[in-house]
Amino acid sequence: MIRQYFAHTRRGGCNPLGVGVIPVGAIFYIQDEGWWRDRYRGAPICRNPWIVEAFLNGTLAAARRDPRTGMWQDRFLAGRYDTALVRSLRDGRRYRIAVRVLILHEEHGLAAQPCAYPDLPNTRLYRIGVRPSARYQRAALDAGRLCTR
Repeated sequence: MIRQYFAHTRRGGCNPLGVGVIPVGAIFYIQDEGWWRDRYRGAPICRNPWIVEAFLNGTLAAARRDPRTGMWQDRFLAGRYDTALVRSLRDGRRYRIAVRVLILHEEHGLAAQPCAYPDLPNTRLYRIGVRPSARYQRAALDAGRLCTR
């Protein structure tokens, strides 16, 4: 087995939107903690399928200090997913799980079908890092679609 230390959890190539390696809708047979810790592990239990429903935004703990109270606050960062929301197809329970655990399950062949990489969206439809023009902002204000403070 080739070990990739500090491997990236996003697809390579031209990927400005940060599409990950596990698609939404992938089905896994998630094993309990005892199966992973057992030295002579037996066959995995493949009776409880779980489906990936969503990826949650990453949490950066104690990222900012509140100037009024002096307490540290957490920040939620979009595009940095660390946890996924999975749902049991057997009884409907929902569970938060680390994405690295899902990648580990995929490497051990505990996915219901081979997980293909998600397709990259057409980036021509996105304007990454581009602020809207003044003409667009005026038109949006006239139409009442843009909030002003």
